[in-house]
Formats: sequence, structure tokens, C-alpha cells
Amino acid sequence: MKDIIVWAIHTPAGTIVLVAAVVTMFAKKGSALHRKAGRCFTVSMMVMLVSGIVAAYLKNSIGDMMLGAIVMYTVFTAWLTAHHKNNETGLLEVTALIGIVGFAIAAFSISMGWREVEAPFAYLIWGGLAILCALGDIRNLYHLGLSGTQRIIRHVWRIGFSLVWAALAFTDKIVKMMGANLKSMHGEQLLLIVAIPTMLILITLLYWIIKILFFPERNLRVVAGQLNK
Repeated sequence: MKDIIVWAIHTPAGTIVLVAAVVTMFAKKGSALHRKAGRCFTVSMMVMLVSGIVAAYLKNSIGDMMLGAIVMYTVFTAWLTAHHKNNETGLLEVTALIGIVGFAIAAFSISMGWREVEAPFAYLIWGGLAILCALGDIRNLYHLGLSGTQRIIRHVWRIGFSLVWAALAFTDKIVKMMGANLKSMHGEQLLLIVAIPTMLILITLLYWIIKILFFPERNLRVVAGQLNK
């Protein structure tokens, strides 16, 4: 059952995610193509993540379930940021905050030995990231929604975070199809299959954050117009 979910739902959805992400990155910001590709990315990500969490549950992989949950949160809150207009929040933001606080509590509990897991330090890092996200949500709710540069940055970094993990999941599937694992692969293979695609995404994300922060006037008009539609 797990393999059917992975190969029939999770992997095809992940492939669509990457294609939609490429189109979104290179499409003119604010265009109809950009908005449609963004919606396709969000829906495909949610399908990929839900199926991945179910598959992780079936193989009793707490780590994969937790990873899927936090990426789902970032996709959801990035979508909320674009869905609402400037200085607007709602019940869904409160729900997301409650969810990420619950995630942080679970992550810290696991890292302290609540369950026997490999690499408990990773759960400590995830819990710390969840607390930072929760602080951002509290700030967003306190100000009754963000606007301008702050709102766009919130949308971009949360989408970027989820895209990095989608790319890593896709490369993991490629590695498994090769009948290998990360430890057994040569340095050149790791560079080509894992490192370069991930770095390209990170560089693109950094480029947009810098462009929005330091050259905001034109970018704010374009991207804000796209978010408000």
C-alpha cells in the first residue's frame, strides 16, 4: 500500500510541483500564467505532502511525518499570505498558529526522548524553526496582517522553504531509483543530482529576497498587484 501511494500519488504530484515552480519563477510576475502556475504549485504540494505523510505513517517513520507536517504548514501559510489582502487576517491564521505551536511541542518532546528516534537533534532544530514561524504568525496577527515588503517576503520565503524540500524529496526518489543511497554515492553524483538543483533554488530564492528588500519600488507594485488579485 505504501509503495502504491508513493509511486502513484506522491511522486507524480511532486513532479508537477517542480514543473509548476519553474514556470512560476520565470513567468512575468503578476501575469495570469504566474497566478495559475502558483495555484497549481500549491495544490500539487498539498497532494504530495498529504500522500507523503500517509506513506510515512504506514512505514512508521516519525521523521518523515514531522517533515511533511512543517512543510505543509509553510505552504499553507504562504498561500494565506497571497490569499488575503493587505492588513487582513482570519480564523485560518489562528488555526495555523495553533498547529505550528503543537508541532513545536511535539518536536521538542521527541528530541528529549519521548520516543526512540534517530537523530533527535534534528527534532530540536525543527522545533526551533517552528517557534520562529510561530513568532512570525503572532506578529502577523498582532498587526492584523502585513502589507508591502513584509508581506511579500513572508510569502516568498515560505514558498521557497517548501520548494527546497520538494526538490530534496525528488532527488531522493532519483537516488532510490538508481538503487543507491546518499552514503554510497560518489561525490560527483551527489553534486549533480542533489547539490546543484538545491543550490539553484536557494540562489533564486535569495535573489528575489534581495531584489524585494533593496530594490522594492517597482517589484512591490508588480508583486503586490499579483497578490491582491
